Amino acid sequence: MKQKPSLLIIGNSNVGKSSITRLLMPNPRKFKGKIGKTPGSTLLIKPITQSALPYNIVDLPGFGYISQSSRRRGEHIKKQIVVHLEKHYEDYFFGLIIINILRIEDEIKKYFIQNKRTIPLSFELIQFLSEFKIPLLILFNKIDKISNLDKEKIITLFIQSIKEYGLNLVNLNDFNNEKKSEIPYLEFSALKKINLSKLKQIIQEYLN
Repeated sequence: MKQKPSLLIIGNSNVGKSSITRLLMPNPRKFKGKIGKTPGSTLLIKPITQSALPYNIVDLPGFGYISQSSRRRGEHIKKQIVVHLEKHYEDYFFGLIIINILRIEDEIKKYFIQNKRTIPLSFELIQFLSEFKIPLLILFNKIDKISNLDKEKIITLFIQSIKEYGLNLVNLNDFNNEKKSEIPYLEFSALKKINLSKLKQIIQEYLN
């Protein structure tokens, strides 16, 4: 029996990964959430699967997902993610990087604008995953919580700031698959299901 391809979902804590995973599942009630990780120092990477789902979902924590842990323990988790992707990147047909739009402005100001010697975790994560040639989509989740004006301001700040790391983000509507240097993004709300049909459509396109 041929193994199903895998969809990678990655992001730091409280970005809405479990909610998004649930929205992609044919039987969301059977999904308990919090499957992809444990609070200990060992990362449990267990594919989430359902018979009616044509792919597996692998939920990985972001680089900074344990807020109370020591730096050493955080680096240990990061190393396990790196090792996993180095071994299994070919299993992934597509990857979703989930970003909480409510938090990202503070992260950029603290780790990019105020201190040029640091790199925001979100930037590091996108940069790292892009090196594995996995097709990626950035999801700016929780857009229902802010005004359109703030949303545009924050996304523009993100795009302009991350350009310094050689990463070119474009709106999914303007994305050209032929341009390998571009990474598309999608404004999203798991709560209100904003752009859910568009998300499912692009996943299906890459699956095919």
